[in-house]
Amino acid sequence: MNLVTEKSTVRMQLRDVTANIHEALHHTENFAAIAEGRLERDGYAAVLTMLYRYHQGLSEICKRGAQLLGQDDLAKAHRARIAALEADMEYLGTTPRSKAPSDKGEGAFAAGCLYTVQGSSLGGKQIYRQLDYLLPDERGRAFFKGGGQDGRLWQGLCAALERLGPSPALQEGALYAFERFQKLLP
Repeated sequence: MNLVTEKSTVRMQLRDVTANIHEALHHTENFAAIAEGRLERDGYAAVLTMLYRYHQGLSEICKRGAQLLGQDDLAKAHRARIAALEADMEYLGTTPRSKAPSDKGEGAFAAGCLYTVQGSSLGGKQIYRQLDYLLPDERGRAFFKGGGQDGRLWQGLCAALERLGPSPALQEGALYAFERFQKLLP
């Protein structure tokens, strides 16, 4: 594991340490198929199922990270994203299947996981637009649309991470969340 320790913002350090895995995930088959407008409805339902397992599995650790940072709105926003996934899956006729929650992670590690999970809400907005070919309206893709407060929540998270300060545990948590996502991909 290559941890970044140079002097820069905590957000920049986390972005740098996760850059390779983050970029690789953008090129996975299902997300490439969405971007190219060729993923069919059944494949999209499978993507939502995988995302549900991921987010549900990290919900408690994200809650602990939000508590540490004094950002309880982030835990509420994550629960709302899980509810949006459930609604999207119901629209597509898919039943949510949970992944066992992660018991790993306290303190800065949990905040690092939260960084990765919350950051995905911003990327989801691009995927929301890419799904125009498959879904005519918001139904079935509310998870990717996100909420009107996503930008504000992201700014609050970044400010709280700066107050927390850099640490190897924070970086390890961010990487762990990316790696857990990668392991769920088909």
